[in-house]
Parts: sequence; structure tokens; C-alpha cells
Amino acid sequence: MLHLLFLCRRHQCFTRIHNSKKQTPPIIIISSSHVCSLSLILLILLLCYSIPKVVVEALILSAARTRSSRSVRAVPHLLFQKYNVFMSSANTSNENFPEEDFNLHDSQQGSSSLLTVGRKIQQTAEPCVILMKQIISEYVPLWIDRGGIYSLAQGVVYWKPPPMAYNHILESVSSSHSDLHLYNPADGIPPLVSALREKLAKENGLTDINVMVTSGANQAYMNCILTLLDENKKCVLFRPYYFNHLMAIQMTVGEKDGLVVGPCLDDDSGLPDVDWLQRQLEDQERQQGQARIHVVTVVDPCNPTGLKIPKDIIQRIIDLCKKHAVWVIMDVTYEHFDHSDAASHDSPAQFLCHNDPHVINIFSFSKGYSLAGFRVGYITVSNRTEESRTMYHQMLKVQDTIPICASRISQIAALGSLRQGRQWVIDKVKTLDVGREAVKEALSSSLDTVIGGSGAMYFMAKLPTDKYRDDVEFARLLVRDYGVAVIPGSFCAAPGWIRVCYSNLEPTQCVAAAARLAEGIRNIIKT
Repeated sequence: MLHLLFLCRRHQCFTRIHNSKKQTPPIIIISSSHVCSLSLILLILLLCYSIPKVVVEALILSAARTRSSRSVRAVPHLLFQKYNVFMSSANTSNENFPEEDFNLHDSQQGSSSLLTVGRKIQQTAEPCVILMKQIISEYVPLWIDRGGIYSLAQGVVYWKPPPMAYNHILESVSSSHSDLHLYNPADGIPPLVSALREKLAKENGLTDINVMVTSGANQAYMNCILTLLDENKKCVLFRPYYFNHLMAIQMTVGEKDGLVVGPCLDDDSGLPDVDWLQRQLEDQERQQGQARIHVVTVVDPCNPTGLKIPKDIIQRIIDLCKKHAVWVIMDVTYEHFDHSDAASHDSPAQFLCHNDPHVINIFSFSKGYSLAGFRVGYITVSNRTEESRTMYHQMLKVQDTIPICASRISQIAALGSLRQGRQWVIDKVKTLDVGREAVKEALSSSLDTVIGGSGAMYFMAKLPTDKYRDDVEFARLLVRDYGVAVIPGSFCAAPGWIRVCYSNLEPTQCVAAAARLAEGIRNIIKT
């Protein structure tokens, strides 16, 4: 062991720091260099000593941030797999190496203090979109001469924002009275808030409400979580869930204290089990004094399933939560993508929402109006009861602390988009039909269980678990060998599934991507 530490020290790969306040062995802290040269040493340490898991994670993070060859970057991944197998089979204690004593540290700084980060953020899930972008960038050189890598991963649309969005920006920039450099009211610039109120009443059936413009729908959700949850109040996410909703709960109140994961009606339906929710709410009424469900989150149309949730299921959730004094967060980011309604209406002019005082609605300009990079979303909270008015007032504290206000120039773009009109979005959404059918066929040709297509911009498909269990590795192989990217379902509490978006490529490219997807699935599950 001492010889190994000497080698590490000689190559400046580890820094050895002694904690004089505790009777514990020296702490080994991993720097961000010499990852490959440590592989053999690490393997010996893992097999011979009870090294806490955070050390391995630190090395993996270090390797992931380097730009070395694929063979080098694969070493930490393989070692991590071996470590999990070894530690799961060994009945040993880590009392001599407390996990909290192991901290990422930059040895080049020469500091003797341990700089740590919060436990909740460490326990927050890794962002899967960033992961897939890293995987794509890793294999770009392999596909330069083969048309590039097609991404069916992140949920974006292929079209550009409405012309009136840019027109409004140009007018504002060129005006001699431009106020783009100024803060604006926390709830949003008055012209946009007024236009939103008109839109919400006409298209969504929402009246007598408070409106708050946010920096995207994710910030809108974070506003709600910070306002409504604490250590005794939990939030329900139905599986499979939107990964950023999970992360918001994990990094604020923590998964243990703040999260309850609800099941599907059955494993393959993708629809929330309302009977389960009813049992949970009734049970907590009989168990006074314990942590209780305080919020239920529903995404409709649903990300990640791509389903339009039936109205009777939504209504039953709303009614149950009203009965048991539970808030409902309805994320209707995909209001323009109700494909079930499109079959019976040439021009769906409405997406009716729930106007109940205990229901909070979240909207976004990122999808239909393609303002993803502008980061504009908005929240509606009823103005009809003292409780809902108090909730909105308290949420202004969050708004003032995080963004102060949404970007003024982004709100100008959003105002122009609204004035372009809903029909502009509906016409764009219709162009997704070709790609949607191509992706559906690509999945259905080799996989038995495929859900989605009736809402939002996704399908989810179940991999044959008897042949392939690791959906992250499956997604990596699709990128490397077939030039097409998807989202692994394990990030959505659906291990062994993949999520596929059909809106981020224009129709002819989406058909080409679907052909690659079909070939990749067919060949990978055969091996």
C-alpha cells in the first residue's frame, strides 16, 4: 500500500492530506490529471481495500472531462463496474473510511482545506441531455463523412421562431426609447403579461389568475418546488417522469425527504395510477404528524411518454387533490402538441386547462414557438382564494432571488410570438406527421412495446431485457455505430426503455434518422 501511494505521489496523481481532528487514515484526494496512469493502481486499491464509492466516482468524473482516446476513457467505466460487483458481494464495513471524508480536490491549488459541495447536489441525478451531448461529441469524428450524427434525443423543434418574434426584437433594439437594459417587474413586462392573460382566457380557459413570466418552464417548476416543499411536505412524480423535475426536488429538499414516485397503471401503459394516489392520500389522513404528500406533478401532454393523458384521469387527480388539500402542478409545456385532438379538428384553437384554485399551470415558449434559447416560460396561479393568492405572493420571493425578472429581450420575442398567433404553431406541428410515423415504424419493427405519439413529441420503447438491459450503453452504441442519438429511459425511472424525439429534425432528415434507428435496434438486440 505504501509503495502504491509513493508511486501516486511521485507522479503527482494523488494528494495525501492528514486530518488531525479525526483518528482516521490519510485521505486520498484525486486530481484531474494522469487518469490513465492510475488505472492499474486503482484496480489494486479497489480489490484490496474498502475504498468508498465517492473516490471511484471522482475518477470517473475526471476521466469524463478529459479529451483522451476512447480506449483510455473506457478504463474508469470498466473499473467502476468491477468495483460495484466487488462491493456488492463483500460483507465489509467502511467505518474506517467515512464517505464524508473523501472530497474532490484540486491538488494544483496547494490549499490545505477541504472544499466540499452540498450533499443534496451530489445526490442529484446527472443531467442526461448533457451526457448524450458528450457522447455525441465523442463520436462526431466517426460520422463526419457519413452525414453526421442525427439527434433524436433532446426535445426541441426543427423550425425557427416566428418572424414577428425577431421583428419585435429589431424594433425594440432600434428604438431611441429602448429599455432593454433595464430590470422589469418580477411578474413580466406589462405588454406580455396582458397578452398572456388574453391568450390564457381564450385558448386555455383560465381567468381570474395571477401570471408570472419565468426564465423557461424549468425555472417555473423550480419556483413552485421552492415555494411549496420543505422537509415535511413531499411531491409525487409519476413514473416515468421528466428528469429535470426529479432533479429540482433532489437538489432542494432531497429525494428522501421530498419525493414520492407513483407507479403506472401497469408497467407498459405510461399512465398514472390514480388508485395508488387515492390510497396514499387516504392513508396519510389516518397518519397525522408524519410527512405528507403536499404536491402532485402531472405533465400533459406527457414528457417522456409522448402520451396525451385521458381527461378522466386528469380530472380524477384534480378532484382527489382538492379533497385532500394537495396542490397540483400541471406542466402543459406541450399544449400545442395534442395529436389526439388533431385527428378531429383541422385547427385546434384551444387546449383547455384547469382553473381550480389548487392547480398551478406551467407553460413554455420553448416548444411550439421554438424560443428554447430565449428561455421564456410562465406560471398561472388562481386569484380566487386566500391560499392561492398567498402562494403566488410567496413565490415572488423566489422569483426576485433567482432571476429577479426574466430577460426583457426574451420577453419581447415572446410577445412577438404570441402576436404571430396559435395557428402558426399548429401549421408547424402538422409537419411532424411524417417523422412521427417513420420513428414509430422504426421502433415497432423490432420492439414489442412502444408507447406515445398521441401527445408532445416523443415515443418510448421497451428494450428486450432478456437480450439487452443497459439502456445507457444501448444509447451509446446507437450513437457510435449507427449515428443516431436517443435518451436512455433509466433517467426517467424507466430502465430498459429509450425515449425518442421526432421533432428535432426536419421531415426528410427525420426519416433518414429513423432508418438508422431501425437498423441499429435490429442489429444491437441480435448480438
